[in-house]
Amino acid sequence: MGLDSVELLFFVEDTFRIRLNASEAEQINTVQDFSNSVYSKVMTKRNEKCLSHQIFIRVKKAIKKLNFTETAIMPETSLFELFSNKNLVRNWKLLETEIGLILPELTSLDISPNLDLHVKFLGVKIRKRSTPILNGTVKQLINWIVSLNYKELINLEKITGKYEVERVIIGIIYNTMGIPINEIDLEHSIRYDLGID
Repeated sequence: MGLDSVELLFFVEDTFRIRLNASEAEQINTVQDFSNSVYSKVMTKRNEKCLSHQIFIRVKKAIKKLNFTETAIMPETSLFELFSNKNLVRNWKLLETEIGLILPELTSLDISPNLDLHVKFLGVKIRKRSTPILNGTVKQLINWIVSLNYKELINLEKITGKYEVERVIIGIIYNTMGIPINEIDLEHSIRYDLGID
């Protein structure tokens, strides 16, 4: 494990107040592996509440109240269908205020979809631009919101399901490693896909 991986492991252990032994830590390759290892240590009784559904209802009501669109809001609805480029930044901030939770930051490609996919300097590609948030679905937005706001939404003393552990792990990776929230998936390799060594 590299220094970044060890730092991430310590941060997760401190957050959940658990310890993973060396053999458990060596078995962690993906974000899902990380979540599974932590969940096996913090399992508590299941609760009837479904956090993702609660946030979905909150977002759906806010979008309807703010009257952004006539499109039906379902988990698989594309965010691009719900938010036109006209007043996008303003509407995104209004939604964030209305639901009282942090939303993912819009990328330059969300705001100006005609930009080149790569940032160039003197005609040479320097880096790839971040994936647009609006390429996601409402379900993905809900997951991102839960991860970004896990400290407010999830009681770490009473984990009610694997979903909560997954969202906290992704939130920690976002906070500690600075990887855009929409570019962290459960199946991603921590080392190869996310570049955490």
